[in-house]
Amino acid sequence: MKIKKGFTLRTVMGQNVVLAEGSNSDSFGKIITLNSSAAMLWEELKGRSFDVDTAADLLVEKYGIDREQALADAKYIIDLMAEKGLVE
Repeated sequence: MKIKKGFTLRTVMGQNVVLAEGSNSDSFGKIITLNSSAAMLWEELKGRSFDVDTAADLLVEKYGIDREQALADAKYIIDLMAEKGLVE
């Protein structure tokens, strides 16, 4: 999967916020905030194909958590992004 084009991550008043750009902004109409872990994954994964294992590897590398926890966290974050229409 990939993060959809037309969305960008910005920091607004100390919050990590996903904003729609261009034609996406007409139909999206939502503000989505990401915690620091989800924002880190967004930045590392944008522009490339990935799966849950790839995201889990990044969480293990960045935070030193065990693989099982990283897989659960990565799946949760990616599922939420998919639910909000941010990945394809």
